[in-house]
Amino acid sequence: MANSGAVSLWFLRFVSVFLFGVWAQVASASSDELVDKASSRDVSPQTLELYVVPLTNDQLSELATVWQGHMSDVMAEFVDLNLKLETLTGSAAETARMAVANTSEEQARVAKNYRTILANWAAKGGAVDDITPHQKFLTAMSSATLQASDARTMVAIVLGWMGSRDGGIGLLMQLSVFVIAFVVLLFIARFVRGIVARSLHRLPAMSLLLQNFVLTVVYWFTVFIGLMVALGIAGVNVTPLFAVFGGLSFIIGFALQDTLGNLASGLMIMVLKPFDTGDFIEVSGASGVVDDMSVVSTQIRTFDNQIIVVPNSKIWGDVITNVSAAKTRRVDLVFGIAYSDSAPEALEVLKSLVAADKRCLTDPEPAIFVGELGDSSVNLFCRPWVKTDDYWDVYWDLTGQVKERFDAEGISIPFPQRDVHLISVEN
Repeated sequence: MANSGAVSLWFLRFVSVFLFGVWAQVASASSDELVDKASSRDVSPQTLELYVVPLTNDQLSELATVWQGHMSDVMAEFVDLNLKLETLTGSAAETARMAVANTSEEQARVAKNYRTILANWAAKGGAVDDITPHQKFLTAMSSATLQASDARTMVAIVLGWMGSRDGGIGLLMQLSVFVIAFVVLLFIARFVRGIVARSLHRLPAMSLLLQNFVLTVVYWFTVFIGLMVALGIAGVNVTPLFAVFGGLSFIIGFALQDTLGNLASGLMIMVLKPFDTGDFIEVSGASGVVDDMSVVSTQIRTFDNQIIVVPNSKIWGDVITNVSAAKTRRVDLVFGIAYSDSAPEALEVLKSLVAADKRCLTDPEPAIFVGELGDSSVNLFCRPWVKTDDYWDVYWDLTGQVKERFDAEGISIPFPQRDVHLISVEN
């Protein structure tokens, strides 16, 4: 049995090695076939982009040399036609000039394919020292094209480029496709934001600030993805853009350290929600109603309609007083009466005024008592409980009503005074 198991194991290993060898040969043959197809001068740029996807660095290096030869050949044809054009006149010159324009289009297509090879070679880790000579060769060929053409030939080349599918018409089509795709994706982004908004409204525990932030992030993330898709549909290679974003992220992060601190503080405020939109808060020496908040700063509107913008890092690093957090508040009022007046009578006046005001709550019960014997007055403390929204209205109304009732009852409200005694001293 042991020998049988060993034989089976060796057989499975043999089969695995055999199948792997067959797969490697098939893959190698398939890859070599792609290299042959990608080496053809007649291949279109769109097809070439598909051919080079599975190729290795060595194969792309080989293709770069092949397309350098194609570029050199088409440039030789272009120069030869321009030299012949100098000896021709009349209709023969116009025919030769059209041939030059057609050769220029062919050169542009070959150059585009050449750049595709180099771009994929660089993306797959090709050595810069190996790619740079090819790039310089392409630049030199472009300059030579301008130097080898006369003015009329250049006009014919430009007109031919504008009318070609790989030139002006192709560019116009790509631009149209991009604009249409981007507009459609903007509508999709708004639609997605609406769906997310309806879902977030079902979460009452989530603050309005966090909901607005999530909706903003979802919208712009969808727009960003849509922009990448629209560029891809238009035929733009978006792979280098991600490399650019990666390099810029480090620079931006270093330059915007304070802003990133505000961003982190803003996220903490949104998640832990010490306050929300519409709350009255006191923080960093500012007080007012939270009007709006971004990930960087908070906008506070004061009672006299001033707008105060406070960085989120200042808010999160300071003591936050949320006046609107509780549903009820205690109104703390202090009324001073003269020492000659009756304190129980004044207390009865305060109790009757509080009981008559329907905005004053009975639970918790209001506290009304003699709280302090001051220098110039007996201070009565009046502390009714009210709903948070009624706080200031009750505060102002009770203050005015107490003044009128004290005057009507003959209870005086003294002002600070000091008795000065003069003592005569004889010499």
